[in-house]
Amino acid sequence: MTSSSTEKEVHGFTVNVAASHALTAWVAVGIVLSMLSGCVSSPVYTVPPPNPDQTSCSHPMKPGDTLIGVAISGGGSRAALFGAAGLEALAKLQVGPPAHSLLEDVSMISSVSGGSMATSYFAAVKPRKDVPILTASGELSTEYQTFFAQYKKTMNQDYESPLFWRNMTRLRWFNPAWTAKSLFEHLNNKFLNELTFKDVRERELSGDIPRLLINTTLYNDGRRFVVTTLPHEQTQYDLLRDVSRSVGAGPRSKESVELMKVKWASLQSVTPQVLKLDLCPIRLGAAVAASMSFPPVIGPITFKVEGEDRYWHVGDGGLSDNMGLESLATVALSALQQNRAGRVLLIAFDSSFPFQVGSDRLDHFPEGFTLFNYDYGRIPGIMEERALAYRTLYFRTMAEQGMLPDETRLKFLQLRHVDAVWKDDMSDLPESCKNEKVKLANPPMVKKRLASVVTRLWIESNCDRDLVAMAAEKLVAARKDEILKFLQ
Repeated sequence: MTSSSTEKEVHGFTVNVAASHALTAWVAVGIVLSMLSGCVSSPVYTVPPPNPDQTSCSHPMKPGDTLIGVAISGGGSRAALFGAAGLEALAKLQVGPPAHSLLEDVSMISSVSGGSMATSYFAAVKPRKDVPILTASGELSTEYQTFFAQYKKTMNQDYESPLFWRNMTRLRWFNPAWTAKSLFEHLNNKFLNELTFKDVRERELSGDIPRLLINTTLYNDGRRFVVTTLPHEQTQYDLLRDVSRSVGAGPRSKESVELMKVKWASLQSVTPQVLKLDLCPIRLGAAVAASMSFPPVIGPITFKVEGEDRYWHVGDGGLSDNMGLESLATVALSALQQNRAGRVLLIAFDSSFPFQVGSDRLDHFPEGFTLFNYDYGRIPGIMEERALAYRTLYFRTMAEQGMLPDETRLKFLQLRHVDAVWKDDMSDLPESCKNEKVKLANPPMVKKRLASVVTRLWIESNCDRDLVAMAAEKLVAARKDEILKFLQ
């Protein structure tokens, strides 16, 4: 058969070239659409229910005289680095007798968002309990010098570029839930190595690491979801019990009591036990990715318990408490209330992006908001700022009314990265900052520079990195005597 300009013979068959090209195009489109279909629909993680024939990953915290908890806030890589440097500074503090590192006495570490990147690395990589933290002369041991150097270096690295390319090469950019999966995979490849909460439990039981609390939010009902091996009852604080016992507490109506119960229950932590899921096989990286997610950029992560038809959507833990402190304080207050601890020290490394920085920008921003210049973080920031104001009033009032333990039993230190004090002559300025185009000539300029370090998964400037790390060291040094006095 003679072929025309629109037909040709292929392996004995006559085909229409235009039709062939159209078919090829449709096949290509079909392949792309089929690849994208998995990315348009969110990935769902199916978690098994607890197995009664297996050891639970939940285990109680032992009673002790002094309970020390550390909280590491959200704030992307800024928070991760600030937290790592803060833990190093605590490791250098010598307490006793017998003389030992304060880090050995830390019972719990709570984190949210970027801070969870720091706590998960600490849980996964920290040397075993039998490796000394301090030498006989009170200096960091060689092993811990190496550990903290690599720790800060890892928190310093660029996590945005690998995340971007993983999304591009896997066609995941259409759905932020797949971006959360990419983050989870990258954290696993980088340092978590498929670590599960069963592995975390073993490290906690052996005394290698403190108890870990990863804070997230259940988007279904707005409650705080804490992924931890603590038994649920040890995360719950009976507020009404202390209110009813306070001096001067008058009679309350039945309606008032019921309303307080309902509202307080909505503020209590939800744990894996409440959702009836088996914590052991859950990977630490998945909990961290959920804690770090910030829709519509990353996440949330969706999971369901095997055999149930309910889906749980888990995301950013910093929607109302970006310090990661509420869950930690609740555990501490519960321990004091149940006489499982005699006194509590809570240290919060807070490198949240200062709310007033956004205010300053808006004060001089005449154009209004558009799709490309809108600061989405401003929305939860406003809600968080108001929640923080109410929280401060609540705790202050409770303490003054005698409903909470006084400072001899419950002490809280908030270490904010922008509060570090710098020398007037700038002799303590990091070398990396001395050749900056805009010279940091005085402490207010340094404070402003720290306040402007943006929340991303990457700190581009070496000067910014060194300032963040040095701020943590300065803040711990400034509160050293206060810490030691309380522990005495």
